[in-house]
Amino acid sequence: MPLTERQQRIIDLFLETPEQTRSVADFADFDVGRTTLFRDFKTLVRAGLLQSAGKSYRIDTDSDAYLRWDLSRAPHHRSPVPYNPDLLDDYQPNSTFLLSDAQLLTLERAGKVEGTTAAKEKGKLYERVLASLLIDLTHASSNLENVNISWLDTKTLIEFGERPEGLTERQIQIVLNHKAAIAFLKDHGPSLSFAKKDLLDIHSLLIKGLLGDPSAIGALRSVVVRFDDSKYLPPDNPHLLREIFTTFCAKADAIANPYEQAFFAMLFIAYIQPFQDGNKRTSRIAMNIPLVKHALAPFSFSDIRGRDYTFGLLAFYERGRHHFLADTFTAAYQKSAARYGELVAHINDGGLLGTVAG
Repeated sequence: MPLTERQQRIIDLFLETPEQTRSVADFADFDVGRTTLFRDFKTLVRAGLLQSAGKSYRIDTDSDAYLRWDLSRAPHHRSPVPYNPDLLDDYQPNSTFLLSDAQLLTLERAGKVEGTTAAKEKGKLYERVLASLLIDLTHASSNLENVNISWLDTKTLIEFGERPEGLTERQIQIVLNHKAAIAFLKDHGPSLSFAKKDLLDIHSLLIKGLLGDPSAIGALRSVVVRFDDSKYLPPDNPHLLREIFTTFCAKADAIANPYEQAFFAMLFIAYIQPFQDGNKRTSRIAMNIPLVKHALAPFSFSDIRGRDYTFGLLAFYERGRHHFLADTFTAAYQKSAARYGELVAHINDGGLLGTVAG
């Protein structure tokens, strides 16, 4: 929630000594009446930023409300947060779950689209369904990379090679690289896994022509990665990074549930930052491997708000809290899977998929 200038000053004083409790009397120099201060404190308690115990108050740094407020601030207000090896090391495939039972059930109901096998037997029509959804993924993932391209311009660029106005050559390359990587996923999906080679292949397709150092394309990074919008510090040591990536690949491949597997990949590829650039892009494509392999509805990212996606990553990067992104993923997947189901049902009912230009 947005704070008034006075409420922000109250929070700032609590942040100076987060473990200390304070009373309204400690804020007498604010030059406002006690009634006004009490009203501010009640507002901050209702918002989840403060906890009250009698006449004393303390800041609740563990609350979701505090986390949302803290991560909405410019990063220079927060302390650096190094890579936490326990987040990956403590995860045990098929015993540990990032997604709750309720979320897994919701995803399973949404993703198992009835009639998929029948649609596959209709050959090219099923390919048209995937092509439509993969345009969505190219469009949404490119937008998340700050490439301001419309869905229609994405479609015409991919299908007809028509280059939209207003985009730089680099932005055009980002879109076309998405096309290549998703086509690779579409063509080789059943045989792909989270093996190192497959992830490096996807990365090389996504980053082609975008890095000054060609040796960094399709390879683990040997340089330090830092963010301008987060205080998270990914692992720096190249030897340690190789070990972490190997552990990630082994654990990702061992996960039996395709939805848990997809979310694990989306979360940890972005967290580990194994590549010099294109980590989140790689995570967004690679997470679809288990969904395509099991003939489930793919995840297009078209129903995720950029702010929710960024906040979910920040919460995991800086606080190790994954449930924000899990909630966002579950809600967005329900919407994109429903569209996929409508297209499959249309095919199985004898409908045709034409195009405006066709």
